[in-house]
Amino acid sequence: MEKKGQNYQALCPFHDDRNPSLVISPNRQIFNCFVCHTGGNAIRFVQLYEKKSYLEAAKKVADIVNFKSDFFAEQVYVPRENTTLAPLIKAINDLTAYYQFTLLTEEGRAAKTYLLKRGLSESDFTKYKIGFAPNDGQATIKFMQSKGHTLKTLGDLGILSGGLDSGYDRNQGRIIFTLSDSDGQSVAFSARTMSNDKNTPKYVNSPETKLFIKSKTLYNYHFAKDLMAVQYVYLVEGFLDVFALDKAGIKSVVALMGTAFTKEQIAMLKLLNKEVRIFLDSDGPGQMATLTVIKDLMHAEIPFQIVSPNAEKLDPDDLLKKHGAEVLVNTANTFIAREDFIFKYYESTNKRDDIEANKQFVNAVMNDVILNLNSRLEVSAFIERLSASSGFNGIILNEMYTKLRRQKDAENKAYNVVAAKLPLRQTLNKITQAERFIIYQMLVYPEARAYFDANVKIFTYEIHKYLANYLKEVMPSKEVNFAEILNDINTRFADEDKINEYTQEIMEIEAEIEDVKYDVGVLDDANNTLQYERAIKILEKDHERALMAAKNEEEYALAMNKYLVARQQLMKKYERK
Repeated sequence: MEKKGQNYQALCPFHDDRNPSLVISPNRQIFNCFVCHTGGNAIRFVQLYEKKSYLEAAKKVADIVNFKSDFFAEQVYVPRENTTLAPLIKAINDLTAYYQFTLLTEEGRAAKTYLLKRGLSESDFTKYKIGFAPNDGQATIKFMQSKGHTLKTLGDLGILSGGLDSGYDRNQGRIIFTLSDSDGQSVAFSARTMSNDKNTPKYVNSPETKLFIKSKTLYNYHFAKDLMAVQYVYLVEGFLDVFALDKAGIKSVVALMGTAFTKEQIAMLKLLNKEVRIFLDSDGPGQMATLTVIKDLMHAEIPFQIVSPNAEKLDPDDLLKKHGAEVLVNTANTFIAREDFIFKYYESTNKRDDIEANKQFVNAVMNDVILNLNSRLEVSAFIERLSASSGFNGIILNEMYTKLRRQKDAENKAYNVVAAKLPLRQTLNKITQAERFIIYQMLVYPEARAYFDANVKIFTYEIHKYLANYLKEVMPSKEVNFAEILNDINTRFADEDKINEYTQEIMEIEAEIEDVKYDVGVLDDANNTLQYERAIKILEKDHERALMAAKNEEEYALAMNKYLVARQQLMKKYERK
């Protein structure tokens, strides 16, 4: 860091910064990057830099400044908006420990032997919370009840089968692989059978619960995010593949666990700020899944590499068992170019023995891949490759791309047609701008907060509503502390997208209020604009209903005239030109 006046400047760690663009304000207790717009307070910095939860970051900051509190000593943290989860968290932690204990007993001997033969060690059992569910499923239920957990709680966890009088553990007699959330909290189980019966499902997975949302879970994510020095993360299919790569010395690995690649999982990978190395199975379904992941990562602009499919079509776990760690590591570090993989996949899955089949091949590549590229240079490279592969002239393919691109842009524009109308956009901007002027004053002067209560009363824009309510409830008369506001946002809301949006808005507002002076005239002008724009909006809705109800030209003309007169009256009332 370098001192610059009252602040400090530094290279921003959240983007590829070459010129110091991160500003740290000790007085305001905030940081802000004026290039990538990442900002917040000290806790937020630790959260983003070390990829921790907000609570974990708060604990670390507390340790740094030697702040002691019983709150941080609590083993189980439940956000205030999710207090109903406390019984579930306590129950699943007790159940996980029970499964782990059972694996080490005589009853779990066969499961333990199986796992040891698969190359796992007892330290792996502890690290990955691997256990065994007793063959007597009712014994599990009785144990949990003895710990004070109700049948309803066990049902809410998704482990209870049978009736209330004869309930038993649906995982009974199975090896237990514990699934954790991004903070390492146990949330669900995947239970593998010990039976060779082909009619018995190999795995029984927990249903979705209040704790477990499949689309928001990546196996081993909490370990991978803590490996800050490692600039990559492998994406594999199952937890056995995670164990295999771990044994081979590759620790930064997450697994999909057989689910479709979701937007939530993409967001989780983006948060890691690492290169994703796709190492899904080399068989047909695995390669189809690889293509889907490639397209999603390209669209999300996440850097990635693709592990080249191996000739034997072995997954990481099988590669380790058959060939050993060295071959697995070599395979994991042998990559195929993105273009080569995509075209090999489409060429292998599309017949091109006649012109119609070849056209289908071209359409598939064009619509599935090329139209979703963000860079025109990439588009050009792909079209050149498609021309060579299909035999169609590159000029024709470029024309085809241009036509499809226009169609797609037109479709996207249709969804935003209302927002694209200039009068509506101007109205929204005027309201937003007027609210901003009032917010600027409120954040600096308590008198402006009193003015808001007496005259404005309510805002339209969500972040402005939040700030006005916060100032009224928490800081009606005291000086505003932006670090405290940012802390409130991070603890009040659960949606990470909303937290990011509000944080960026707060940082933008904070940067603009440096020289704000208290001015009743500015407040009056802004309030006048708000009242006028709201009145016009109501008038236009009433006018639209009147036009729709008109039965003939005469009634239509009367409605139009009435609207114009009312609009003139509003303009006169609010002194608008």
